[in-house]
Amino acid sequence: MIKLNNDDVNILDLPDEILLMIFKKLNSTDVLYSLVDINKQFDRLALDSLYVRDLDMTDLMIINSLYDQTSSINTKILSKIYEKILPRIHHQIHKLTIEQYSMKNILLAGIYPKLYYLSLINFEEEILYQYLTDDLILRNLLMKQITHLNIDTKKRTEYCSRTLSKIFELILSLCKNLISLNFCDMFPIRTNQTPIFYLSSKSHMSSTLIKLKINVTSLVDCLYLLDGRLDSLTILIINVGQIFDPIIDISSRKKLPKLKYFSFTASNFTCYYDILIVPLLCRMINLEELKLYLSLQRFNSSYIDGIQLYDQFLGYMTQLKRFIFWINTKVFNDTVNVELQSNKDIQRSFIRRGYEQVASFSSFDFNQDSIDNETFVSLGCRAIRIYVFPFFSILSI
Repeated sequence: MIKLNNDDVNILDLPDEILLMIFKKLNSTDVLYSLVDINKQFDRLALDSLYVRDLDMTDLMIINSLYDQTSSINTKILSKIYEKILPRIHHQIHKLTIEQYSMKNILLAGIYPKLYYLSLINFEEEILYQYLTDDLILRNLLMKQITHLNIDTKKRTEYCSRTLSKIFELILSLCKNLISLNFCDMFPIRTNQTPIFYLSSKSHMSSTLIKLKINVTSLVDCLYLLDGRLDSLTILIINVGQIFDPIIDISSRKKLPKLKYFSFTASNFTCYYDILIVPLLCRMINLEELKLYLSLQRFNSSYIDGIQLYDQFLGYMTQLKRFIFWINTKVFNDTVNVELQSNKDIQRSFIRRGYEQVASFSSFDFNQDSIDNETFVSLGCRAIRIYVFPFFSILSI
């Protein structure tokens, strides 16, 4: 039996498959900086086309913890990658993640003929707008190549930013092949709301965009996005700050037949569910998947159950295959006496409509004379303070 001395064990003895697995667990900038030009084996693996095709030139852990820093990557590391490595691999990169303080040098280091997926991380709004306006290399990439784009801006203190609105408008007008856009909703700990209502009704929007993920200031912005200009949109994931009755009439009765997936989150309470949200949902006649996360207030009315949801909009969605929701409803009644149904009655209101996995919990607040109704759905869940767990139910029709 041969005994292996620890001094004889070397990382170079590991097979290529294991080394690649190790590389993928490390930050790509560290791998390129530390291992390229060490030996031929490391060069072959670190510069392999499958490894460098998705190149992340940031350290997201640092970005998430330090908002006001200059760069998440050491400048010495970046300099070597700009000068010695990117010129050797630029033609193999398909996906690229870069941040504000390194973008200019990275774009100058190659021509990136295969690049189609771009993430711009940790940008100040004014600087990003300047790049989109003046940087010819970036504009050329966006105009001719980029189909998938992610935008992340630093946390700001002001509520409504016209600059952010301009950036959104410029991207949609500039990107001729854009299919998917994540606009300032990449990291849960910093999501900036975009005021779409600042845009002119004549502003050009992409006719190619299929998927949009965005945070907006109000339901008004959501209605602007669904006014028909994004005529290829099939997936919309939207977080709405406030829901209020607009001063001007911007609602539309036009159907949205191309929309297949709609995720709508509104954390603040609203009393405009029946007059604004329900009509919007009724326009989505070909929806296949729906996610709703709502906090509602109702006055002198009943709480929401499975029968109401079906009669209000689900009955119009004949193609719906999956429905996940959480609805928190507070009902205030001064003149109307609302009988609080049992959990079984609430669950049956969903089961009769095809929702099989439903759980609920009901409560009455005697101090406020209101009913709290929280509905968590996973194929349908409803309650008065109702929790539906877990969020995984699937409605199959």
